[in-house]
Amino acid sequence: MGYQPKYAAGRKPKRKGHSVWLILLGILVAPLSAAAVWKLLPLMVLYVGRPKETTPETVPDQSISEQFDGYVGGALLAAREGILDVQAPQEQPQETVPAVEPVRKVYWIEEGTLVAPEPDQDCYGQTGDPASLQWLLDEASYLLDGQQLYFRTDVELFQDSVVHYYLDDSIFAVTWKEVHDGSVYTFSEIKVSHPSQFRRHLADGEYGSDKQYLTTEMAASVNAVVASSGDFYRFRDFGVSVYEGQVRRVEGTYAETCYIDGSGNMHFTYGGELLDTETAQAYVDENDIRFSLAFGPILVDDYQVVEHTWYGVGEINEGYARAALCQMGELHYIVVAANTEGAYQEIPTVAMFQKNIAATGCKMAYCLDGGQTAAIVMNDQLISRPVYGQQRKISDIIYFATALPDGG
Repeated sequence: MGYQPKYAAGRKPKRKGHSVWLILLGILVAPLSAAAVWKLLPLMVLYVGRPKETTPETVPDQSISEQFDGYVGGALLAAREGILDVQAPQEQPQETVPAVEPVRKVYWIEEGTLVAPEPDQDCYGQTGDPASLQWLLDEASYLLDGQQLYFRTDVELFQDSVVHYYLDDSIFAVTWKEVHDGSVYTFSEIKVSHPSQFRRHLADGEYGSDKQYLTTEMAASVNAVVASSGDFYRFRDFGVSVYEGQVRRVEGTYAETCYIDGSGNMHFTYGGELLDTETAQAYVDENDIRFSLAFGPILVDDYQVVEHTWYGVGEINEGYARAALCQMGELHYIVVAANTEGAYQEIPTVAMFQKNIAATGCKMAYCLDGGQTAAIVMNDQLISRPVYGQQRKISDIIYFATALPDGG
């Protein structure tokens, strides 16, 4: 059976909206009219019942009929507006949608991986004008996550030097030179997204190897974004040596030792605290220690400067080229080397070096092997100037790597 129209041809359908309006209007008018009559009735009686000679010629404000018309008219208008409000769709208040923070993927380097992923060469850059790098700091803000940098765009660079930088989704690094107390300080400030990106590499990739290499050679072999010479562990036998979570050597009578835990945080032990392998391994297990650095002394411990008048295993009161590892905050570090270069030929004592290290605002700081060992490398390039202008072959480095797959 085909479609049948609801209404016959030529006849218009009744408009339901008008019917509803008329019904509601009728419902409202009757009681309103009654109410108006009831309210005005006393006035009518008063007016009609007065003797003619005492009846005023005019009502003071308005006539009874005008009052009645006004009252009923106002009531009808209010009723009509009420009906229209019922028929009109009500606007719903818009809900405030909370801002959603972007979710960033976290990368890491698998445990046991000897060689880190290769950095993306397009992520490196350099400039002789630090003031031009505000864009870099803005883009690195998601990695910094509110932490403040020691590096500043108004830094006064050492003569004719440049700022080197690297930024990808897992690591930010900036390296530069400035002058303090007649010495040239090379700073490299690094922020990583995962503890696995802060790493230690031993010559030939194994503990106890007799081989030695330049810092630049080892940095290139493991794809370091930034590398620093370590503690030259094969040259001295003091301190507590930990590699891959295992205690390898203990001589803690005088030495102060630095440890890096599974969260990338620095810890210290002082001379006399750990004197045997069993006690040292218990400390390592309790604190989830990955590796250690044994040189010293400790410069800053929990934001407090640690003063030394004597240190049993190093020259602290004589001028000497210095190196240090500093922790600024969570997964945020600075490696530093202080040396002579150009017209600046002063070499610092530990106290002088310590003063300038503490000025960075670091939470923790520890001396690494200095002298000709001290070297900072970025993108396989030697940035600091070692003693005699040449690197020394050593047995280990610390380094920071990208966690992105090879080539970014």
